[in-house]
Amino acid sequence: MSDSVLIIGAGVAGLTAAVELADSGVKVTVVERLATVGGNALDLYKAFPTDDCFYCFEGNRWRPGIRKCFYRSVLLDQPNIDLKLSSQVKEISGASGNFDVRIEVGSQYVDSKKCIMCGLCMEKSQAFSLISPQCQPQAVVYDPEKVDEGARVAAEECPTKAIDLDAQPSESTVKVSDIIVATGYHEMQPIAMDEYGYGRYTNVITQLELAKIIDPNGSSNGVLVRPSDGAPASRVLMVQCVGSRDENYYPYCSKICCIFALKHANILVQERENVSVSVVYMDIRTYDRHERYYRDAREAGVEFVRGRIMRVEPHSENELSVIVYDSLLDKYLKYTVDLLVLSSALEPPKGGSAITSALNLNMANGFIAPFDPVSEEEVVVGEHIYACGTALGPAEVPESVTQARAVVSKILQRRK
Repeated sequence: MSDSVLIIGAGVAGLTAAVELADSGVKVTVVERLATVGGNALDLYKAFPTDDCFYCFEGNRWRPGIRKCFYRSVLLDQPNIDLKLSSQVKEISGASGNFDVRIEVGSQYVDSKKCIMCGLCMEKSQAFSLISPQCQPQAVVYDPEKVDEGARVAAEECPTKAIDLDAQPSESTVKVSDIIVATGYHEMQPIAMDEYGYGRYTNVITQLELAKIIDPNGSSNGVLVRPSDGAPASRVLMVQCVGSRDENYYPYCSKICCIFALKHANILVQERENVSVSVVYMDIRTYDRHERYYRDAREAGVEFVRGRIMRVEPHSENELSVIVYDSLLDKYLKYTVDLLVLSSALEPPKGGSAITSALNLNMANGFIAPFDPVSEEEVVVGEHIYACGTALGPAEVPESVTQARAVVSKILQRRK
């Protein structure tokens, strides 16, 4: 029987489980389909409830490195962690407690240990990019679908010879005793919901897309701008429950959308000049300590309208005209805005069904359900199989961290 653990997904939950297991002496293989770790949290800018950046979230831990950014120093240097990026689990066989896992490892075009992020390759070719200044590993990534004449020049002139454009995918097989599913979530892209105009009007965006705009490390350096022309935006209208609590899409509440929107509303009205924000909602759900976001928003002048969006159409080349039905006043309101921000449903990740089918896991609304729904062991989803974070359903960052630690505790207890 192997003593190693497989973790599928390198977001908040997966990283927390990986670091804590590795620190406890357990060998861990982490499989992440993207070229960097962090998942959706890498795009959050500020994470509630602390309003720290994602990498600074676990401030109660001290790690060598930059400030409190413990993932930076541990994830790549911890000898018990085998991180496989741009990779996917292709097959799981064997018995519980003794799994054989076949992993397809994507082409490693850039050696992250050699890359010094000098920027030369990005100057030569659009095929190279830096996903985020905070990305881990700290390296540029290469997209073969954007290959151009400059890509080969960049590879030849790379000062550390970190680029191999001829890299090929490979396969590896690992034996593990336990499997942790931490595949996260996907933000719904409401293209099919015609009433909002998403995908039709450039200035209709989602909350995650807004987070990228107001991130100081983003392309606009944190300035609130309209995607259509890059001009400063001053009038913002947010809409809650887009695709959530909707029998035509997802019947469940996505749980954190209200807090996500309120966090952004507070940032815009408190930290940006001359920005007004209105929020159209069915119900505001700010459980526990998050009620302060709602109170702060009201005190800061954010307008709240209980109702629904009825129509969105162009007002001018770069402005939108939005008709809102106010159910409290029983009247229609008209807004002219620069940005319409949709709080889209959090949906199961793409490709996650292959993993759940291979492990024969119970499902609920597309997310993973506990093995025994009667018990309180939410993170136990099978024999020697666990899930944490938004693989179990919509969850905030602290909840994901707590679930990951619960999984680690159960694995270590079984080994005593």
